[in-house]
Order: sequence, then structure tokens, then C-alpha cells
Amino acid sequence: MESMRKRNWLGAICAMLAVLLLSLAVFNFAQSEQLEQAQTRINAVYQKAFYETCELTEAISANYRKLLVAGDPAQMQVLLGDISRETQGASGNLALLPLGEETVSATIKFINQAEDFAETLSQKLAAGEEVSDSDYQTMVTLSDSAARFTLGLEELLNRYERGEAVFSADDFAETGDESLYPLTGEAAEYPVLLYDGPFSDGATVGDFEYLAAMEEVTREQAEAKLRAFVPVQELTYLGESHPEVDCYDFRIVSNGYSMSASVTQMGGEVLYLLPDVQETQVNLSEAELCDRARAFLISRGYGAMEMSYYSRYGGILTINYAAVQDGVILYPDLVKIQMSMKDGSVIGLDAKGYLKNHSVRTLAQPALSEEEALGRVSPKLTAISSRLCVIPQNRAEYLCYEISAANADGDFLVYVDARTGVERELMQVISKSNGTLVM
Repeated sequence: MESMRKRNWLGAICAMLAVLLLSLAVFNFAQSEQLEQAQTRINAVYQKAFYETCELTEAISANYRKLLVAGDPAQMQVLLGDISRETQGASGNLALLPLGEETVSATIKFINQAEDFAETLSQKLAAGEEVSDSDYQTMVTLSDSAARFTLGLEELLNRYERGEAVFSADDFAETGDESLYPLTGEAAEYPVLLYDGPFSDGATVGDFEYLAAMEEVTREQAEAKLRAFVPVQELTYLGESHPEVDCYDFRIVSNGYSMSASVTQMGGEVLYLLPDVQETQVNLSEAELCDRARAFLISRGYGAMEMSYYSRYGGILTINYAAVQDGVILYPDLVKIQMSMKDGSVIGLDAKGYLKNHSVRTLAQPALSEEEALGRVSPKLTAISSRLCVIPQNRAEYLCYEISAANADGDFLVYVDARTGVERELMQVISKSNGTLVM
């Protein structure tokens, strides 16, 4: 009996130890999971801060370039306000990176200089003072510095996206300061950040103007409208969605290309076609595809359209078209269409701008003549041509002269209010191998 009791006692102890060991294993696993999740969250913070730093420094450089050719003190004030906000955002994001103040001290010094100058010049303009030659020279210096810094950030971003642990202590210790170039050193030349046309992301706040007087359609009617819009070989109904407006969603195959499609419940208009393919083969030219895209839009009831700009990536040509009324370009009424460069098929569409904003405008006669508008352009630019357009700004629309201009630094678009003569907007035109774009 005594021997049995000992065995039972030992068995109980072993069972308790097994439970304890199992509990410790579970605890360690849970701790490991929590640590891994915490590290993932921390890395997400670093990644967000780094990406935003890249975007903000590109914007700082672009706005300093615009300052050099701005022809209106009010426009300069807008740009200086943007720079102040961008520099503050960049400083905040740099502080989140796990580098230490000493590592990024030179970078922070540059960001602070850019902010201080913007605030000083803004106060000077507010007091009615003129911009001096030394002010312009400082703008050139800051713009060039931001440009060099931005290129270096792009190189660092490419390394980061290839999976290099550029912000880890181990990586920094192993490779030295050059690991975090340009945060710890000087940058080189810089490529501009581009987007696909003036006002491509312009004011689209509010109701869908074009759909306002239309009646609601059934799912079957929406499907019929979609089949009439593009040739459909296969179609699957996915359900309803609400991307600012109620829609029926479909998965389709058109001309052999798989796409997602959203059709508005009000009016049955195609809101989006989103391609699932990155077409790489190129058989057709940009000019031919632009003609095909315009003909397609006109045949689908969009009326007169004027091409704005286009971009080409991976065998897909994305083209911006704006509606035209009485020879005036309506930039808020924008349609983006994507064409396959392989066979000319329509494989993508974004009609949100058009469906939100399109209506027949009451266009007043300009108070300024074309000659007077051209005279409002900065003397640092040479005006080349002009045309009337409507642009979105601050949830309102303005009739403007769109003036193409240039200087030794490149091509620009200046938007002069046709009623007041105020310089409403200033953009730089960038020619790249994949298209002519603006920012």
C-alpha cells in the first residue's frame, strides 16, 4: 500500500509538472504571438511614416518650384501655406522613425529651414512687401535641395520595398550611415512625382448631378445597360455596394479581359470598370488609342470630349477626357478610360467625375480679354497659348484661361480667373517616356 501511495504521489507530481510545462509553453507561445503582433504594428507605423515623408518632401519640392513662377501674391500665399503644412508633417513623420535625432539631424535642419522661410515670406507678403531677388535665390536653393533629397528617398524606398531592413538597428550597424542615405547624407538628382492630368482628382464633393433627374433601375436593367456599354462574354452578379452612390456590382469578361464593374442604381450608368489584368503587349500607338477612346465615349452618349493627358503603364493606356461646352473645357466633368495597347479593347473606366458634375453650365462672358489674361502671367514665364476652361477649386467652379507657358526650367499651366484676373492655379507639365503628365 505504501508503495502504491508513493507511485500515485509521484504520478500526481509528474502530471502537475506536465500541466505546468504545458501552461508555460502556451504562455510563451501567447507572449511570442503578442510580441510578433506588437512588432507588426510598430513596423506598420514606421512604414506609414516613411511613405508619408517621401510624399511630403516631393510636394515641398514641387511647391517651391511653383513659387518661382507664381505671378500673383495670393497664389504665393497658398503655396507657402501648403509648404508650411507639408514641412510640419514631414518633421512629425521623421520623429516616428527609429533612427534617433542625431541620425536625421541634417534632414530635420533642412525641413525646418524650408518651413521657416515659408513662414517668413508669407508674413512679408501679408505686409505688402515685394519678393526680393535674394528671396528668389533662397527658393531656388530650397527647391534644389528638396529635389536632391527626394531622389535619395526614392532610392531608399526602392530598397525598403525590396525587403531590406533599412530601419533596423542590425542593418544600420552592419552597413553604416550610408544604409540610410539620404537621411544621413546628401542626395542626388531627382525625378518628379507625377499624376495623370490637371484636376484629375478635382472637386467631386456633393450629389451626383448627372444622375439627379434619372429613375432607379432594377438589377436586370443595370445588367442590360452594362452589356450595351461593353461586349460581355461572361457575367456574374456580386451584389450591391455604396461607393458614394448606390450601385450594382458585377464580375465580367469583355473581349477576353476580366473586369469588375459597378453600375449606378439611379439611371443605370457605368461608374467603374476595373481591370484584373496588367497587359504588357503593345501593338497599337497612343495616338490611335486616343482616337478610339474618344469615339467610344461619344458613342456611349458622353458628347463632345477633349483629351487632357494620358499615361502608359504595362501596355495599358489611361487617358483623361473632359467634357466640352461651347468650346470651353469642363475639367470637373472628367472621364478616365483605360485601353489595351494589345488590341484596343476598353478595359477600364472611371466616370465618377463626370457623373457627379456634368450638367449644362451657364457660362458668362469673360470680363478679361485673352490679351489681358496673358498679361497676368509671371514675367518669369513666356506665354505660348491659351484656351477657356472651367476648373474646380474649394468646392466651387471658376471660368479661367488655361495658359500654356514655359521658361528654362520647363513647361507650366497657369489658370487665370476670366472674371477677376486672379491666378487660380499653377501646374508644371512633365514629359516622361510613359506620357505627358502634370503636377
